[in-house]
Amino acid sequence: MPFSFFRLRPPGRGPLRVARGIIAAAVAIGTAIAPAQAAEEMPLSPDLQVALILRAIIYDRHFEQRAGDELTIGIVYAPTDPDSVRAADSLSGALFRFKGRTVKRLPVRYFLVEYTTPEGLERSIATRELDMLYVAPGSARNIPGITKVSHSRGVTTTTGVPDYVRNGVSLGIGVSQDNRPQIFVNLPCSRLEGIDFDASLLRIATVVKTCP
Repeated sequence: MPFSFFRLRPPGRGPLRVARGIIAAAVAIGTAIAPAQAAEEMPLSPDLQVALILRAIIYDRHFEQRAGDELTIGIVYAPTDPDSVRAADSLSGALFRFKGRTVKRLPVRYFLVEYTTPEGLERSIATRELDMLYVAPGSARNIPGITKVSHSRGVTTTTGVPDYVRNGVSLGIGVSQDNRPQIFVNLPCSRLEGIDFDASLLRIATVVKTCP
């Protein structure tokens, strides 16, 4: 059953059990891994990305405090880039299919957010009370503006484009060299967003140690 892995135990497990939980998530949904792609494309399907991101994000020790009564996600995309628009729509569909389920008992709500300027993004975060941003493909040149706002507002950034993690996004989902689902964490950038990832997650993630 899709998303059944959310019944697994929360943070506090050892790295091997965390890794098995991540792999179980992929199996539960069907491992949708595409062939090697360009830097701004997503190696995993939107459904699998949503499953893994929402599984990984609870390893933030401050998750419940930061989210409040619900987890509100903004899918940030470049409105002038057709590929970015399509990717955002696909992520929206994956989150729609998550409807009715919870993350650590918190309901999930989401919005599509056009990125034009940092100021516009900041207004969207304030108006919609966003806790997390998903940065869609086609946003490479927008990442400095997006992360400037995420750092100042303490909002978690996530993505399905692994290269974006090297550019400053805190948490990404991709594939390992042996073609398995893999978590990518930019540790210093995540700390600037107020995230404190549990060591058990960091031990099984690919960790980036520089923040642009």
